[in-house]
Amino acid sequence: MRLGADERSEERFDELLAAGQSAVDVMFGWLDAGLEFDRTVPAFVGSLFAIRSTRNLKAVQLLCAAGYAVEAQTLLRNMVEDAVTLGYISTKPDKLAKDWLSFENPRLASETDLLAILQEDVPDTVPAPVPERAKFSRWTRLSLFAMAERADRATPGIAEYLEYVYPVLSDRAHGNISSSTSYAKAHPDGTLEALYKPSARQVDITLCNAVTVALTTAERAKALGVDLDLTALEQTERDVYAACGMSEGPPPIGDEG
Repeated sequence: MRLGADERSEERFDELLAAGQSAVDVMFGWLDAGLEFDRTVPAFVGSLFAIRSTRNLKAVQLLCAAGYAVEAQTLLRNMVEDAVTLGYISTKPDKLAKDWLSFENPRLASETDLLAILQEDVPDTVPAPVPERAKFSRWTRLSLFAMAERADRATPGIAEYLEYVYPVLSDRAHGNISSSTSYAKAHPDGTLEALYKPSARQVDITLCNAVTVALTTAERAKALGVDLDLTALEQTERDVYAACGMSEGPPPIGDEG
């Protein structure tokens, strides 16, 4: 990708992408080696979220490398939601993990009862059909922000982070007018320029936040009983920040990249 004079140098851009790819490699390494976790419902749920986080981070990395960071922020929104959910589950892991899995079981395409398998109590007969759930039914009555407030006990700072970043990411996901500067630029002469070509804009803030959220999710998965060595992923987070020119913490998500 050839960058404009007003954007970061190609060298810095490549450094940032390399750091992001290192984070992806660490997480794929866990899965390639065979993910190990305690035979408990919380650990199993944690492993599912760890796998999903790995796939999402890889997708974010691919989009950022292609110059579509704004589109990657829709996936980042999903990653943030998952981190909040797993943080909330961590507050009462035995109960809430079972609540989550019990809700999801009837939504499986197959008739496999994952909860029964985990408890090594596989039924001899196919379970009776479960009545169809209401269209907008959720596994918990709490909103995402309410979950974040409770999750803050297990993941300090996540509620504040959500309050700050989620509205911006939601604007990206829904295409609200407040995100219009990502798609069009107004010039002093009154003309409008369509912004549709690949660009390095917001690659730094997107990757930095994605790696941090992936690490947060991995920390919660580990706390729930998934066997993860976080050392290398923590180092890649520091490397991503360094590539962004920051000592710690991801830069804020906004309209300028």
